[in-house]
Amino acid sequence: MPTCNTDSQYEYRECLDIIYDIIQKYQESHKIILCGDLNGTLLDSRNNKHDKILKSFVSEMGLSTGVDKDERHTFFHHAWSSSSQIDYILVNDKKLISKYNIDEKSSINLSAHTSVTVKTTIEIPANTKPAIKNKKAKFKLQWDKIDKRQYNNLIQQDSTSIIEENNVNTQMDMVTNSLIRAGNITIPKKLLQLKGPKWKASPEVQILLRSCRDLYKQWQEVGKQKDHPMATMLRNEKRKLRSKVRMEQALSRQNLYQQIMDNPNSQLFYRLINRNRSNQQTSTNCLKIDENYNYVPEEQRKSFAKYYEDLSVPKENIYENGYLNLCKIRQQLYEQAIDKEAEDPEQFTESEVMKAIGKLNTKKSADESGITAEHLQNSKSTVSPVLTSIFNNIILKRTVPVSFKFGILTPVLKKQKDPTVMGNYRGITVTPTIGKTFEYAFLEKLNLKSKTLLQFGFTEGLSPIMSSLLISESRYEIKKIN
Repeated sequence: MPTCNTDSQYEYRECLDIIYDIIQKYQESHKIILCGDLNGTLLDSRNNKHDKILKSFVSEMGLSTGVDKDERHTFFHHAWSSSSQIDYILVNDKKLISKYNIDEKSSINLSAHTSVTVKTTIEIPANTKPAIKNKKAKFKLQWDKIDKRQYNNLIQQDSTSIIEENNVNTQMDMVTNSLIRAGNITIPKKLLQLKGPKWKASPEVQILLRSCRDLYKQWQEVGKQKDHPMATMLRNEKRKLRSKVRMEQALSRQNLYQQIMDNPNSQLFYRLINRNRSNQQTSTNCLKIDENYNYVPEEQRKSFAKYYEDLSVPKENIYENGYLNLCKIRQQLYEQAIDKEAEDPEQFTESEVMKAIGKLNTKKSADESGITAEHLQNSKSTVSPVLTSIFNNIILKRTVPVSFKFGILTPVLKKQKDPTVMGNYRGITVTPTIGKTFEYAFLEKLNLKSKTLLQFGFTEGLSPIMSSLLISESRYEIKKIN
């Protein structure tokens, strides 16, 4: 904590504010132990500006030493001009501490402080297993450096045994394992840099940032006086920094617009949409479960799982009888049509499967098995016979592989909704990559062609979000001209 000097109470409060936020975040799920040189005393014999702030903070947060207060001092000035008690171990639960001790000043102790020790009631099991580190999302596959020939050769070695297998689920397990094994051997990996800002400062901005930091340190050394010339210099330098950042951001926007005009594509289009979306704070450390706020991540995860599982279960009582009867009639018609084609259904060809692989979007998240579109697109000719065999087995045996029914579901907060309410989240699911390939191949057989220029869904090169953009832009223009 900051030492006591001119106007240090402001910096002292800032430090306590940080500690306050940490305690607020974890006090519902953890026991709090705060220890260190607090540069303020809880004794009644002293009451300077730090002492008053610290006593108020400790009282507000319900902190204490857990036992009767010890009056002995913990800090002794090197010149022996003064001494005080400023080193503490504080807890929010008195039952945590069974013994509190302040050591006597020793001649062999060269520090100005003496040691403070406590005996806690916390028990740690001797057979505690080390935490298993999460290995996901730590590395990124470098597809541009893949050994394509070896990758295809490794998959080719497993192709015959996969095609000869009759069970669809076994086939899926075998092809997934083959793709993952081949990828691990032939695709270099690089460590993901998970920390740091997404925005990269230019060299000019970095110079201004360093200048602002240096000026701030110099201003801090003179006591942060508001009327000091250093404060004026710092304000001017910050003004230059903000101006430079705004200029670069404006230039970045213009470059994006120019790219969209010169080479329009879906990736640039969605970049534009995401840029204009609200970047409101959506994170929360608590969730409202059964009318109570819960701070335990494991219980929150289970509650989300239960919530989405309940959503997926059909409920007849929420639909009208007329609608339900219509659905049953449709289902009967589908089954009759399938029965007619069951004897000799139209099967997939390798060219159809290769075309479906080509439609997969790259640079997307891996599915639950770790398979991405790149795994298939870098082995089109090799993996197509295998997938053709699997897809035809699905058609002939009318069996959906179990793996097609799994996915990684992520709750995403709806716009401008309370993040603590579970019902305000929609589930976004990463479905199996091979399942998507089957869907693309199957959709091609359905021959869904648009019959009107106003049809945006199920239309190649178009999507409903484009229609939405046209409508919102038209509405904006009409409002603009009254």
